[in-house]
Amino acid sequence: MRISIQKETDIHYAQHEVLDFAKSLGFNQLDCHKISIIISELAQNIIKYVGKGFVKFSHRRMLHREGILIEAIDNGKGIFDLETALTDNFSTGGTLGLGLPGIKRIADIFEIDSIPDQGTHVKVTYWIKYKK
Repeated sequence: MRISIQKETDIHYAQHEVLDFAKSLGFNQLDCHKISIIISELAQNIIKYVGKGFVKFSHRRMLHREGILIEAIDNGKGIFDLETALTDNFSTGGTLGLGLPGIKRIADIFEIDSIPDQGTHVKVTYWIKYKK
């Protein structure tokens, strides 16, 4: 599913939809909460730093594992220093600077591609640990 992110209500809609999807895949309540945090943080970054973009999520299988793939994509200015952006407490937006580093800690696989003046694409894989 792909959801356009342009305003705060889009974040809430994305959280609701990803929770329903995660539950349908068999994620337990704690993992659903973590997935909700991931999509919220990614969507908030889109609004804060770019103004518009989208998130999408899908079922992911790899060898003997299955889970969810969450992506956030925008066509903004990009992140010029990824290493610094992934450091705890670094923020260009006046926040605590825990968003991307926190997502990276929660994720089983975290990938980020950012090209200056072209945009950013974040991919987060979260595997099902224990089915409910």
